[in-house]
Amino acid sequence: MKHGLFSFLVAFLVTVSCSFASAQTLLVSDVDDTIKLAHVQSYKDMIYYAFDDSSRFMGMSDLYNLIVQDNPDMQVVYLSRAPTWIMKKRHLSLLKKGLFPEGRYIGRSSLSRSTHKVDALREVIEEFKPKKVVLIGDNGEADPAVYAQIGEEYRASGIQFFQFIRIVYSKSVYTPVKPATLISSQTGFVTPIEISLELESQGLLHKTSVEKLLATKGADLSNPDLKERNGEYAFPYFVDCSSFQWRWDGRLAEFAELLVLKTRIFKRCGLNP
Repeated sequence: MKHGLFSFLVAFLVTVSCSFASAQTLLVSDVDDTIKLAHVQSYKDMIYYAFDDSSRFMGMSDLYNLIVQDNPDMQVVYLSRAPTWIMKKRHLSLLKKGLFPEGRYIGRSSLSRSTHKVDALREVIEEFKPKKVVLIGDNGEADPAVYAQIGEEYRASGIQFFQFIRIVYSKSVYTPVKPATLISSQTGFVTPIEISLELESQGLLHKTSVEKLLATKGADLSNPDLKERNGEYAFPYFVDCSSFQWRWDGRLAEFAELLVLKTRIFKRCGLNP
């Protein structure tokens, strides 16, 4: 009897410990120019925004909270290549002020570690052993290449990867840094609505969550006269999204606010109707 009870307790504890060490779904988000205004292509602005822990892209925290809400097993990781001793405090402050969901923050501990993001992604994937991984970054630096590499490395594992890249830059103006090129499996976005539509189609968001995001942020995202609200910016002045590709016409009939948002995006990004 005692032996049976002991075996049951051991099995229970092992199950509990394993549940904390794994996750069905993993959300990994870059910080600078993905959720936080950084303007990495301008040395002057980059220094200015380094001390700014309030300015962020509109609706991203709302989206992340909805993703976590609809996926109770979700683990969240904020992954930045910025040196921890310079930016960690500011990043954590922005995440708190912006009401982003709790998650692990991983910054770069060594300036010489050029493979920081790839190494960190491998580590969290091996730790959590997820079945689905949502990667969100931007095209200001190396996110498209890093995410593509990880997707290729784990191709045989059966993990589903959903890769989203914010189109912040379409040409190099201020610095020699060239905007990163997306690959075919990556979805470019300029607002969180596009991500929500893709995740809903993949069963990672409920349709009601997309409707909620549109109801709470759609009007502000579509308003050409609104520059900022409570630290959130829909389209900061430095964003050049002329290379963005809209591909959600098939969803226009489902969401009343979507056509207005599309019109705003096309005008702001200078896209041909």
